[in-house]
Amino acid sequence: MDRAALLFWLWMLFFTVNALWALSQAAVASSFGVRPTLVKLGVGPRLFTLSLGGIQWALRPLVPFGSAVSFEDPTQDAASSKVPADNRLRQLPVALHAATIVLPWAVLVGVAMACLGPGEGLRHFVTGFALPFQVSLLPERIERFVAVLRDGELLRAWGLLSAKVAAANLLPLPVLAGGSLVMLPWRNQRERVPVWAASLNLLMMAFALPWACYVVYLLGTTVLR
Repeated sequence: MDRAALLFWLWMLFFTVNALWALSQAAVASSFGVRPTLVKLGVGPRLFTLSLGGIQWALRPLVPFGSAVSFEDPTQDAASSKVPADNRLRQLPVALHAATIVLPWAVLVGVAMACLGPGEGLRHFVTGFALPFQVSLLPERIERFVAVLRDGELLRAWGLLSAKVAAANLLPLPVLAGGSLVMLPWRNQRERVPVWAASLNLLMMAFALPWACYVVYLLGTTVLR
């Protein structure tokens, strides 16, 4: 596979994984009776927006490293209202709120198990929790992942990426699903969050940003080599 094709498929895989998460969360929340107001597929400049089923859908495919689902009431004035911005989701019982956070990532684990086989897919998901802390192993693992892609094993690459992204997003970081789970007991009383929980989130964020930059650097140097 030449460099241009490799870059295209790398972009496609990241976009597919993140878009599938967003679509899954919209579907799970809607099944619980809480419809999102906005679903962003991708990050960056907006290609187009359409309204379908009472939801605004925005396609932003340029940067494939993220998507977003918003439950904020568009009629609510965030500057003056005392209701939390994502009040639609917070109207759910805590158990259903937690399920709305976790189940979309379970979909990605299911994709990994379908692409790699049940045992291998689950193993890659479980080992994915340790991946951010094994910094010395990152260059070799990214080399292996890019080699899989170069060999044209797209389903295997999709499964590997799905497993690792699901595990990483369940870590207790403020902007990730794991951080949202940690904060669920105080979802309506953020001013009463214990010091240990806030400190954990800040500590993990301080670690995660340099780590993410390092991963992007390794991917770039490996692909463009």
